[in-house]
Amino acid sequence: MSPRFFPLAVCGLLAAGLAPFTSAQVGGPLIASLKAPELSGFKLAGNVLQGQGGAAITLTTRGTLPATQYLESAAVLLPSADPVQAGRLLSALTGADLAAPLAAFLKRPEVQAKLAAGLSADSDPYVLSFKTAGTGLSMTVALQTLSGFEAVPVSRILGDPAAPYAIRMYSDFQCPYCQQAELEALPTVLKGLPRDVRFEFHQFPLESLHPNARVAAEASVCAAKQGKFFAFKDALFRRSDWQKSANPSMVFQAVAQGAGVNVGSYRSCIADRAGKAEVDAGLAEASRLGLNSTPSVYIGSYRVADPYSPASYQALLDFVRAK
Repeated sequence: MSPRFFPLAVCGLLAAGLAPFTSAQVGGPLIASLKAPELSGFKLAGNVLQGQGGAAITLTTRGTLPATQYLESAAVLLPSADPVQAGRLLSALTGADLAAPLAAFLKRPEVQAKLAAGLSADSDPYVLSFKTAGTGLSMTVALQTLSGFEAVPVSRILGDPAAPYAIRMYSDFQCPYCQQAELEALPTVLKGLPRDVRFEFHQFPLESLHPNARVAAEASVCAAKQGKFFAFKDALFRRSDWQKSANPSMVFQAVAQGAGVNVGSYRSCIADRAGKAEVDAGLAEASRLGLNSTPSVYIGSYRVADPYSPASYQALLDFVRAK
């Protein structure tokens, strides 16, 4: 069964309705999850929440100290395939009000026909799965994970390149949402960057949507060759006057010059398209990883649910670093 089977109406609500890692949900503090109103009738025994009528939720946690334990995933077992109860529990585990849409989804005849074999869905930042067995229903909620990231040049890293934790941003210079993340979130995130965390910028120009994105990315590589990548990147994201220009090259040169590059060397780099291979490598990596939107931001294996909120970065960092 394709993981994309889950209907767009529900996926859209899940993606848009979450307050990332601020309420009781998978990925957040365990203590907050246990206080969810929908779980008030459950009793914790070891790592299992036991509810009335035989309902059970098996919790997988991250971290060893009670005050810093996080809920990594949850497996729900309902002795009766009650779509209303399933919806209430999914709401508790995601922090989004999904009771009504999930109940409607599980009642659909075409879904009923497939539940015995099981079906799943990716819906940022979660992976959801559902399966019936006899009269019962099992449901799992876990954070999406991704692996196989490529290394980037040191010129595109802030912090210690050997730091054990990485914030990886896949970005497009012409993308307005990338610009929003750069202006609204990154100044705060990078100002408080812990010593054990590094920030990486990964090139992902969406050429079909943004005709100037590739040339901007190649210009940034030419600035990076002189150690001025971040000065160039920050200055370019603060400007929008080049984005619809038929020939933005003079803007890029002015930004590069303002960032302190040697203009002659920069011009030679642009003329030789010396940044092309590096940008091509970024596009190949994004394609291999299955990324299709910018900004896509990962901390460790996990995607930042709200790349425009510094709190979302911090909450996921706390989760990833929990011991």
